[in-house]
Amino acid sequence: MPRAIAMPRAIAMPREVAGVVMPRSPCAVLAAGYAKRRQPDFLFNHCMRTFVFGALYAGKRGLIFDADEAFIAAALHDLGLLPEFASDDGSFEIDGANAAEKFGRSAGLSERRADVVWHSVEMHDGKWALTSRQGAEAMLVSAGAAADVDGPDDSVVDARQVAEAVDAFPRLQFKTRFTELLVDHCRRKPLSQRSTWLEGLCRRTAPSAWTETVEHEIASAPFAE
Repeated sequence: MPRAIAMPRAIAMPREVAGVVMPRSPCAVLAAGYAKRRQPDFLFNHCMRTFVFGALYAGKRGLIFDADEAFIAAALHDLGLLPEFASDDGSFEIDGANAAEKFGRSAGLSERRADVVWHSVEMHDGKWALTSRQGAEAMLVSAGAAADVDGPDDSVVDARQVAEAVDAFPRLQFKTRFTELLVDHCRRKPLSQRSTWLEGLCRRTAPSAWTETVEHEIASAPFAE
């Protein structure tokens, strides 16, 4: 088991939001406290709304998911955007997945369950054809995060449910502050986001870093032809 990390005290959380029961197991409570302590307020609230919207999506689609695994992954899915959790050259998805897996193991999850958390975080903004192969928890986090960033599908989440989620976890200038966080990440590690959701933003943010193209890599291969 990985070296234990410092566990926070429990924080006050609503028991239910928009008809979604918020997990209250010991590991879920610890995850909420850890996310609250480690993340800026707007990002923590985004992660909580991600779980709510994702759970509504899962319910609409008849998906059976492990609430603790899904909640931990949702609560920690953007840790990799924060310098504290960033590796030298890894994508924010992989850095966040590694941090979430480490937390899960320290909170008592088995290796298998922590692996579900890892994949749910790593695939949360990837191609849906791949994410959907990772199981209900990964689908929940992906659908929930997309709903909060791009806007929910009103056939899945109605206006009342959106209002209740935002009332429980206010957006706190999310559009501006989240964009600033993404830009900062791209400035620090522009080449970490090759073939990811953030590649376009990173190319625009740090264009001088993107010097090697596919044809350059092919030409540079150690073969005569």
